[in-house]
Amino acid sequence: MKILLLSFLLCVTIHQLSAQNQPSIFKIFEQYGGQEGVTRLEASAEVMQVYGIVHFKSLIFKDGKRALADIRNCIEKDKVGAYKMKETLQDGKVVNGYYRLKNENSQRNRYLIFKVGKENPEGGKEIKVTLLYIEGDITPEQLVELLK
Repeated sequence: MKILLLSFLLCVTIHQLSAQNQPSIFKIFEQYGGQEGVTRLEASAEVMQVYGIVHFKSLIFKDGKRALADIRNCIEKDKVGAYKMKETLQDGKVVNGYYRLKNENSQRNRYLIFKVGKENPEGGKEIKVTLLYIEGDITPEQLVELLK
């Protein structure tokens, strides 16, 4: 019985530690990834290995206005200690950001990329929002080249 209890406590502790290392932005992928008007893409390591990428996630919001506050809150948390590769502010709010996130437990680089598009030029009030999470051995220079 003691062994079972100790095993359970060890599993809970390991789960909590791994969850603490996850970027806050993962909440956005979970919360909005299956909603109407949102395109979600996750590519396997096998598909992305040619680029040195082991984890790739993206969300593209047809109209991201309802998610912007949540996304920006997560970005603010995740960019603490991160290397800011590029950031554009408009009216004090991030509209474009490339960040290399701090990663204490791995040699891999982790990147968060965020972009708010312009309102629909056809008169609509929709605002396209793109969010990417990339993890792998890819350098910042390689990432910038890949995203051109």
